Amino acid sequence: MSNTVLVERKDGVATVTMNRPDKMNSLTSELLTALGTRLREVADDSAVRVVVLTGSGERAFSAGADLAPTDGPSPADRNRGGQTLEESFDGLKRAQEASWLLHTMPKPTLAAINGAAAGASLSMAMACDIRVASETAIFATAFARIGFSGDFGGSYFLTKLIGSAKAREMYLLNERIDAAEALRIGLVYRVFPAPQFRKEVDALATKLADGPPLSYRYMKRHLNLALHGNLRDVLDLEAEAMMYTGRSDDFREGVAAFLGKTKPKFTGR
Repeated sequence: MSNTVLVERKDGVATVTMNRPDKMNSLTSELLTALGTRLREVADDSAVRVVVLTGSGERAFSAGADLAPTDGPSPADRNRGGQTLEESFDGLKRAQEASWLLHTMPKPTLAAINGAAAGASLSMAMACDIRVASETAIFATAFARIGFSGDFGGSYFLTKLIGSAKAREMYLLNERIDAAEALRIGLVYRVFPAPQFRKEVDALATKLADGPPLSYRYMKRHLNLALHGNLRDVLDLEAEAMMYTGRSDDFREGVAAFLGKTKPKFTGR
């Protein structure tokens, strides 16, 4: 398997790292193929309770697409005859499954944005449930600069996260924003000092991993449905899940720990 994506599993947390630090973790065909494979693996691994997506090194989460890769045609070449239109379309659809997996897998996903996040990599960060950033992070949609229209669900996620007007500004004007502004507009949950960033990410991931996996599964289902569904559907599914989780071992453990003023030990059952 390609070393362009690394996975570390520890105490229920799977850290998936885009690993091209000399190229600011920019995205190539090889990296995206490996990323999709790794994300499917951790999504299906019952021992993994939380998935963290990050970049290698301190400079970048990922600078977006590598415009001059060595492992295959560049984005420009793919769209100028290096591949047929159908081949390009099918390949991009496969790659975009990374955003779908991060958004829909039945466990929390956390984007640890350790530096620059641009283009498709920003889209993948936005597909995660929670985003935290180093104080050194920079955010840019980046597509307008090179004449692309955008992919990996960025237009969907950015609109949902910060509203249509601000999303249009970021896409059409292609202005970069820093971590403080990302926090102000609600693009990220927290900003941490660079020297403490990895430690703070680990603490947050551990907190999520200690939570109730069964409840998280249904919370994500309901929150995702709320993005496009109606209130009646959400109410019905919430009622169904409350009855199911209320009969679980985790619920009994949680109540007992609450009454006994101890820390619960959830098992996902």
